[in-house]
Amino acid sequence: MKKIVILIFLFGSLLLGKDITLKFLESKPQGVVRDFYIWQFISNDKTTIEEAKRAYDLVANKIPRIQQAMEKKGVPTQMPKDILCKSLEFEKLKDQDGECIAFGLKLSDVLKFSDKDATLVMSKIKSINPALYEQIKILRSKDILNAMLATSAKNFGMIFNGISYSQKLELFAHPISPKKIEVLANQNNVVFNKMLHNIILDPRFGVFKKSLARANITKSDTNTFFLLGINELLQKRDKKALLYFERSQKAAIDPFMRDRALFWRYLITKNKIFLEELSQSQFVDIFSIYANQKIGSVPKYQIVSSFEDISSKNPDFNVKDPFEWQVLRDNIFAINDEKEYAEVLNYFRYEKTLPHLVFFLNRATKYKINYFITPYEKLLSWRDDDEKSMVYAIARQESHLLPALISRSYALGIMQIMPFNVLPFAKEMRIKHIELSDMFDPQTALEFGNYYLNHLKEEFKHPLFVSYAYNGGPGFLRRLLAKNELFLKGRKYEPWLSMELLPYEESRFYGMKVMANYVVYQELFGHQIDLEKFLKQTIIYTKEKK
Repeated sequence: MKKIVILIFLFGSLLLGKDITLKFLESKPQGVVRDFYIWQFISNDKTTIEEAKRAYDLVANKIPRIQQAMEKKGVPTQMPKDILCKSLEFEKLKDQDGECIAFGLKLSDVLKFSDKDATLVMSKIKSINPALYEQIKILRSKDILNAMLATSAKNFGMIFNGISYSQKLELFAHPISPKKIEVLANQNNVVFNKMLHNIILDPRFGVFKKSLARANITKSDTNTFFLLGINELLQKRDKKALLYFERSQKAAIDPFMRDRALFWRYLITKNKIFLEELSQSQFVDIFSIYANQKIGSVPKYQIVSSFEDISSKNPDFNVKDPFEWQVLRDNIFAINDEKEYAEVLNYFRYEKTLPHLVFFLNRATKYKINYFITPYEKLLSWRDDDEKSMVYAIARQESHLLPALISRSYALGIMQIMPFNVLPFAKEMRIKHIELSDMFDPQTALEFGNYYLNHLKEEFKHPLFVSYAYNGGPGFLRRLLAKNELFLKGRKYEPWLSMELLPYEESRFYGMKVMANYVVYQELFGHQIDLEKFLKQTIIYTKEKK
């Protein structure tokens, strides 16, 4: 097995030092890593349009960032069909073939079509995209809302997602039969469920949310059941909320989701039976931490922060090479024999590869052990333990502390720094020479992440708010908090309710998980934090009277 692993390493390293060329890209395995390098290649002024188009054909996931890079390369007619069609105004789009129309059509424009244009578009896309045909047909009907209620949950959700916000508000200003909502919701369709999440977390859509509260939805996923419970709380129907939280707990596969639902059953009832059950969790999250602190019990979850027999020598592969990491990860995950898998992990017993060891151990242990490691700790001079706790809390959530990680949005390295932030941060930090690939160096990445976190702390103060800003951006959080609708003084269930009302799902869960990491790291560094008191420090806003 060692020979195979070494060959993998060599494969990844062969072209590491060369410039990005089309040949280089074609030689690399498909995936996010190659997409990131394709994006850089396309963005290079020296890359011709023809080269860019050939590189674009290699892309595994055509995210907006890479599509925008293509748009900047030349005139629209030279672009790949999907980008070209999305850029066309309707008057030009309607003259294209059905595939192009399906790429570029905005459902929000359908309500503005003339009957002639609607007939033309529908005739072209009927055989190519029957679902889109049905959605247009519904939007052209005399009673759109009733036509939506008669279609599938997926079509309903797709139409909602496709129309403008003002169109949504106008459409949903009318009362809807709770029974009809039940029929759609009980289809447990992911698109419809996501629509429900968005509506529940939006301060508007009051008429729909009242109808939703009168429905009895019995078939759904854990997160939708949970947010249905939140909707009931907002409608001051705590008893009904309890029912949905119970359903959420039963539907949960992820221990985080299970603990979250169980915690809210306690929060509403103050029944310590729920708290005691929660204290038995083997998973570290803010809910299990809260339960153990509240009843003074010894946690049942296991935390591992260090390993014995770890070598200080350099490992057999380059931890800064994202291609090596991708190939290595995929090959090791392909090992089905448990004994062979365990043997391979011995090749990661180095100080520089502790994150990789933990990454693979998590799979072997099925996440039943909670690893809180601090690799590369000595590479920085820390101001204090609070600074260090916050950096590791963020890094653990962002990247599992893996140096050469690239996200689907091309966030880079341990701290998942976005490419557009690298040069501005470097300038502010007075670093003259920097490349995007420098974010794969643990020391550089930690320095950049720490710099950004300290910058965010100056404005947002509390670690929870800092974590939201790090994930969603300071502008997002600034606008959100300025509304004075969250973390309100005197409101029942605060700050827990506001933590569930954050409209951006990724940031919502991110903040909860980073806070659990933060509390654990603080404890590992010798500092006890009372979670309840700590989170209550976020209740600083007052709802303005209208």
